[in-house]
Amino acid sequence: MNQPQRMPWALLVALWVAEMTSSFESAMILAALRALVVEFGDAAAGGWLVTAFMIVGAAASALVGRLGDLYGRQQVLLIVLALGAAGSLLSAASSRYEMVLAGRILQGATTTILPLCIGLLREHLPAPRVPAAIGLMMSGASVGTAAGLVLGGVIVDHASWHGIFFASAAFCLASLALVRGFVPASSRIAMTTSVDWISGILFAPGVTLVLLYLTGGKAWGWSDPAALALLVGGAVLCTLWWRNALASTNPLIDVRSLGSRPIAVVCAASALVALGTLQITVFFSLLLQAPLWTGLGLGLSATAAGLVKLPSNITSILAGPFSGWLTGRGGGRIAMVTGGLVTTLGWILVLFDTSSVGVIVAELIVISFGTTMLFAVAPTIIAAEAPLERTSEVTGMLGVVRALFMGIGAQLVTTVLALDSVTRGTERYPSPDAYGWAVSTIIALTTAATLVALALPTRTVTSTP
Repeated sequence: MNQPQRMPWALLVALWVAEMTSSFESAMILAALRALVVEFGDAAAGGWLVTAFMIVGAAASALVGRLGDLYGRQQVLLIVLALGAAGSLLSAASSRYEMVLAGRILQGATTTILPLCIGLLREHLPAPRVPAAIGLMMSGASVGTAAGLVLGGVIVDHASWHGIFFASAAFCLASLALVRGFVPASSRIAMTTSVDWISGILFAPGVTLVLLYLTGGKAWGWSDPAALALLVGGAVLCTLWWRNALASTNPLIDVRSLGSRPIAVVCAASALVALGTLQITVFFSLLLQAPLWTGLGLGLSATAAGLVKLPSNITSILAGPFSGWLTGRGGGRIAMVTGGLVTTLGWILVLFDTSSVGVIVAELIVISFGTTMLFAVAPTIIAAEAPLERTSEVTGMLGVVRALFMGIGAQLVTTVLALDSVTRGTERYPSPDAYGWAVSTIIALTTAATLVALALPTRTVTSTP
């Protein structure tokens, strides 16, 4: 009689640590970025260690989620964690850039953990407990990010950049042991018709090519023929994938699931959030590190600028469970609108005052709390609306939407910041007016996301069966 009562908590802890591992791998590289640039003598090379990880995750999220739906989410999660551990050890043991990059590509598989976790929560928990459980997963993401920044910095300062990869491998192996020990094996779906693999295979390279253009186009030149070939090739593959998926009776990734009103609204709102408020790191890194003579910058070092973000990572731990609680009590719409309003308020405060580190810390706490609420409620709504057998797949598609629009948003914000500048000698930085225009753009996008969320049904998700 006691085992059924204990088992959900053990499962939650195992999945929480797994999601924390994913976020740790994403954030740890930022703490070591300067050391890696020095090691390999190229800022672009360091940047690709971040970008490659993100691109793999975006391209693989929906695909890996669907494989979990088909062949067992727990089994696929174990494979993902094993790939993360192998990639971490490969990077840790290598001094050649090509091998470190290959390891980061393997580690990118861990960005697919969240869709698998959400599918497992829906698979094993009673429906009324799913919103709060998903909110708990978001707190794991916040803890992992904070641990990646802090622990990664300590390791780099007192050992070497190799150490962060050994730490990542340890996280992956610990998570693998917990998932193996406390998450029941998932049953496979009994399929009456064969899966159309082509409808899914085209998706991953298509998204990869588009993201390569978005992330590398600025360095290569947006109109460079080779860069444009990436964009056109990716768009063609995505179009072919979309058409094949619509025509197939059993596509690997079913785009028809996105036609559900709540799912479509969540994806649209998430795209707007990715365009705007998810550019928080880009915006504040520039603002905090800009020299005092620019009129708005605070002249901090890169390390100090990273520490300014830390309190918001810590307080955001509470935002996920709060979002889940609010979703269970009042429905998905009220939680998403509340998150949008809190986020918008934070950016409005930025528009009027960035005079000190303390003020910016407070503003970051407000923005990050609201953004984490939005992160938590979106997959909660999808988990309630998607077919049970496609939960991880559709949640993975949400990750793809975010990644694509984050890439577009990064270029949008940096373009706005470049509209006006101040110079001293050879140094050139965005002017106070440019920062104001960028913040106004983010406010407009976040407000639009909040308004779009009003199109959700009144009681999208509730705490009652």
